[in-house]
Amino acid sequence: MRNVTDTFSESEDPRKLATGLIIGKNQWLTSSRWVYTFFILIFFIAYNYFSGEVAIDYRSIVLIVLLSLLGNLIFIFALKRHIKFSSGEVNQEALSSLAVLQLDFDLVVLSLLVFFSGGFDSPVIVLFIFYILISTFLVYHQKAFKNTLTAMVLVVVIFFSNEGLIVSSKKLTTVIGFNAILMIAYLIAAYLSRNLMENEEKLRELLVKFRQLSVTDGLTDLYNQSHFFLLLNLQLERSRRYRTAFSLIIFDVDHFKNYNDTNGHILGSEALRRVARLMKEVFRASDMLAKYGGDEFVVILPNSDKVGAFLGAERIREAVENEAFKGAENQPMGRVTLSLGIASYPEHGSTTRDILDKADKAMYFAKETGRNKTVIYNEELED
Repeated sequence: MRNVTDTFSESEDPRKLATGLIIGKNQWLTSSRWVYTFFILIFFIAYNYFSGEVAIDYRSIVLIVLLSLLGNLIFIFALKRHIKFSSGEVNQEALSSLAVLQLDFDLVVLSLLVFFSGGFDSPVIVLFIFYILISTFLVYHQKAFKNTLTAMVLVVVIFFSNEGLIVSSKKLTTVIGFNAILMIAYLIAAYLSRNLMENEEKLRELLVKFRQLSVTDGLTDLYNQSHFFLLLNLQLERSRRYRTAFSLIIFDVDHFKNYNDTNGHILGSEALRRVARLMKEVFRASDMLAKYGGDEFVVILPNSDKVGAFLGAERIREAVENEAFKGAENQPMGRVTLSLGIASYPEHGSTTRDILDKADKAMYFAKETGRNKTVIYNEELED
């Protein structure tokens, strides 16, 4: 009899991985804003002290710092609330909208900071470049481009608010040059970001393909044996938690070795593929179908007792019996048939080992008593 391990491993779901990256990106942005707030406070205290000039009065510093702190707390609360109430299904559009809101808030705070600390002569006006770089890597390029244009307009507004409408050509050239630098910063960041996004998309596609290969059987496109063990363990935990039943069907093709020897391995493989296709047709979408061994298949039926499982088993048995397999006339029974065994939780066992072992015994009893039949496990089979 087969040994069933109780330890399982699950491939990383690429959708969960992508969601985790988005959550991490928003959390990183929120965390960086704490550093940004702390930087504002320390920088201007040190600047005022060492320069001997008051670049910005402490009242304005406190106002901007408190505004930034308030924004930090709001965004942290919004992010945690979204994750908590989404029940694991994270809305990527909602998180992207949160990032957009964060960046818009930062632009307002930065503009006030520059305005109160000297306008175009502010020692922190260079932070507009940093803001544009962050925007380009965190949101879509169209939104980042709008943020760049908004920043350029705000720079002009701040400039004329401090300088007045009559300015020298030198200063006008300086503000135009600074805006040109902002646009160049956006273009460079957008180019790098676009390449990064393309690489991330390729990585995501590779993860999807890798995960598909890691959990499916290459011949039948059903789940493979290792992933079946994982699903069986998860189903057992779910049934224990919610006190529901589930059933397991295990079956193989009668005299499959004879079919292979008589018709060749190519037709043998095609026969297994056709059995898998019939399984997908007759079982429910919620049922979990897997290839267990060479010519063995298993089906996990959630919320099904032994009667429901028996009806499902009979559907696949009849479908295979009535299917026209090439070379089936060379089989001992003149056609391709199945022998199936059924065991149910909790009636027939409380562990995955018990359920699989008893379904296996029921299948072998079906073989020993004539084949082409479905047998539900009962204690008499032990004799």
